[in-house]
Amino acid sequence: MFRRMFRLACLLGALALSAAPALAQSPPHKVTFLTNYTFAGRDTPYFVGVAKGYFRDAGFDVTVEPATGSGFVVTAIDSHKADFGMADPGSVIKGVASGAKVKAFMVFMDNDTSGLASLKPYPTPQSLYGARLAAAESDSARVILPIIFHQKGLDIGKVNWIAADPSVYVSLLLSGQIDLYTASLDGDIPALEAIVAAQNRKVYFASFADWGYNPFGYLLITQASRIAGHPDEVKRFAGAIAKAVAYSVANPDDATAIMANANPTLKLETVRAQWRQSIKAIETSYVKEHGYGVATPDRVQRVIDLVSQSIKLPRQPAASEVFAEGMVGQ
Repeated sequence: MFRRMFRLACLLGALALSAAPALAQSPPHKVTFLTNYTFAGRDTPYFVGVAKGYFRDAGFDVTVEPATGSGFVVTAIDSHKADFGMADPGSVIKGVASGAKVKAFMVFMDNDTSGLASLKPYPTPQSLYGARLAAAESDSARVILPIIFHQKGLDIGKVNWIAADPSVYVSLLLSGQIDLYTASLDGDIPALEAIVAAQNRKVYFASFADWGYNPFGYLLITQASRIAGHPDEVKRFAGAIAKAVAYSVANPDDATAIMANANPTLKLETVRAQWRQSIKAIETSYVKEHGYGVATPDRVQRVIDLVSQSIKLPRQPAASEVFAEGMVGQ
């Protein structure tokens, strides 16, 4: 599917540039893109977009920077400290409901890969009662877990939250200072498995999707004013992302080599293991039916309803406030 999508993305990119010849004559627009977390295999397409020139062809000079959680990304975009970023839908909805002037324009990853990492099994949400769970203050788990607990009639107050920076999660876990930390199947788990392998220890992953939370994986967001005032700019950015994702799925070895070369502290084999999991969350039946990057209004509304029923929001935003249709070329 994504080989066909790559050819289509190339065609759409060529058409976009031919329709806007001024792009070739103007210096690229410098923008900052935030990932939701420290760099991992899932971020491969962003670095492919830079290395292959997809962003530059679309008129952008992109700097990719890490963040400390989806809440941080929403705040940074709202305050114009960054231009584009990725965030989980719960954090985006909570942010919009609280007055953040941000809006999603594209689905980066269709299925959710987030959850909790530990060195012993936690098979159910209720098994977290009394457990010490590390999560940054802006981590999306602080939005997602209350939703899961509400759905199951459980008391989120019985979870012992430990505020910590993501850079120390692993050391806290290995030293026994925490029991779990927020993690992703396509980011943290392969890296943690590589670390504990020499200690003959096993890594366990409690998936939020398995516990009933799987609205979307990650959304790409920007300022609502950018979408309203410069929709062509957002469409060009979305087109470059789609092209980079398509290439990365169709050519995973080359794509992950680009990612590892751009980030020498990452191990190539770990990046490849992470990206393989990301591909599974991207190539879904929903994407095959509706196209990559698309979110139908009814699905967006279902996610808003889920979030608003589970956590207290100042107000319930409309689907059109959360996600802008028509930014992704079909």
